[in-house]
Amino acid sequence: MINLSKEYKREYIYSNRRKVGSNILQFIKDNGYTKLSFSKLTGISRPTIDKLIKGEIDNSKNLEKHIEKIAETFNIKSDELINYNHLEQENNREIVASNNAPEEYEPSDSAKKMFGFLDDILDLYEVYNDR
Repeated sequence: MINLSKEYKREYIYSNRRKVGSNILQFIKDNGYTKLSFSKLTGISRPTIDKLIKGEIDNSKNLEKHIEKIAETFNIKSDELINYNHLEQENNREIVASNNAPEEYEPSDSAKKMFGFLDDILDLYEVYNDR
């Protein structure tokens, strides 16, 4: 998105809100945050983070406001978040694995699902542990 008007950009974000939400989730994961820690850093409520990720924000101005807040928090341009590319960031991530894992180990889909479930459990733990 190069030199787009603010109104066109807002409409682009809104019409692509599910893809933008998926990009936000990938940004969260790639940078090692939980949804709760991300919420605390950005000052956006956890339920709103979930709505952002699912593409359920029903107002284009609110959606744009949240994206700008996230971009400002992480000192990036909103376009970088909107068009976030996981593959560009993958080489910068540290991966923790067993010493017995093969060098080019890629977890199975069921393992990825299980780790996603464990992330949700950790998020719940953070919610109840912060009381």
